[in-house]
Amino acid sequence: MIADGVAAHALTDISFTLREGEVLGVVGESGCGKTTLMLSLLRLLPSSGRITSGEVLFMGRDLLSLSEAEMAEVRWKNIAMIFQGAMNALNPVHTIGRQIGEAIIRHNYVQDKKLVDNRVAELLEMVGINPDRRRQYPHQYSGGMRQRAMIAMALACNPQIVIADEPTTALDVMIQAQILELLATLQEKLGLAVLFVTHDLGVVAEMCDSVLVMYGGVTAEYADVDTIFNAPQHPYTQELLRAFPDLSRPTGKLVSIPGYPPRLTALPPGCRFAPRCPHVMERCHQERPPLHTPSPTHLASCHLLET
Repeated sequence: MIADGVAAHALTDISFTLREGEVLGVVGESGCGKTTLMLSLLRLLPSSGRITSGEVLFMGRDLLSLSEAEMAEVRWKNIAMIFQGAMNALNPVHTIGRQIGEAIIRHNYVQDKKLVDNRVAELLEMVGINPDRRRQYPHQYSGGMRQRAMIAMALACNPQIVIADEPTTALDVMIQAQILELLATLQEKLGLAVLFVTHDLGVVAEMCDSVLVMYGGVTAEYADVDTIFNAPQHPYTQELLRAFPDLSRPTGKLVSIPGYPPRLTALPPGCRFAPRCPHVMERCHQERPPLHTPSPTHLASCHLLET
C-alpha cells in the first residue's frame, strides 16, 4: 500500500487454514492489519493497495490468479462479507429489499421479481426482521436492524464462507449480544465457515474454534482457541489476555499494553512487538523471528521459543 507517498507493507507472510464449518477469530489491536487482510482475500483493496505475492487458495483455485470477472463470481456467491459499520455499507437511497435483491439478481441470475421478493422476505425473517420492512430505507432501521440486514445480504447467495468484520461495532451491549447470538445460530444452522474479526476476546472464547493473533501486519500466533487462552506462547497474546478484564475480580486494576502498534511506514527492523514487549532481548531489535511450531497445529513468531 502507499502511505504518505511511501510504499508500506501492510501484511507480510500471513498464513491460515479455514476449514468447512469452522469459526476462525482474527484478533489484534486497531492498525494490526485485520481488515486489510479480509479485503485482500476478496481483492477489494483500495486503489493504493497491491498484493505483490502469495496465494489465496479456495476450492482448489488461487483467487489471486483469477480475472476480475471470475473473481466477481466468487464474491457473494462463495465468499460474502459483513462490512464494518452497516450505515456506511448500505446505500441510503435504496430500500433494504432492493439492496438485498440486487445481490440475488447479479450473482444468482434470478430475474423473476416474485422469486427475488420471496427470497428477500425469507432472508429478513431469518435474521429477525419483519419482511414487510423490506420496502424501508436504511435510515428507518435501528443500528441493530441495519446490522441484521447486512447479515441477510451476506447470506443472500448461500455462500460457503462469511467474513464478519467487527459486526457489532458502534452497537450497545444488549444489541451486540443479540447480533452475536444470531451469527452463532446461523453459522450452526447453515454450516457456514466464518472469519470473525473482533477486538473482544470474550467473544472469541465463546464463538471461535481457532484464533489468528495479528500484530503489525504479521502473524503473532495461530492455534486452536483452547491453546490460545490456556497456553499462549507469544508475549503479545499473553499481554492481550492480561489486559482483558477479569470479572471474578471486579475491583482489580485494569492492565494495558504500553505504547501503540507500529506505523506501516516506520516498522522496527526486528520483531515488530519488540518496542512494547516485556520480555524483549537485544536480538529482538535486530532479527525478525520466524514462525515456530510449538506443536503441529500451533504457530508463534517469537525468539523466546528458541531458548
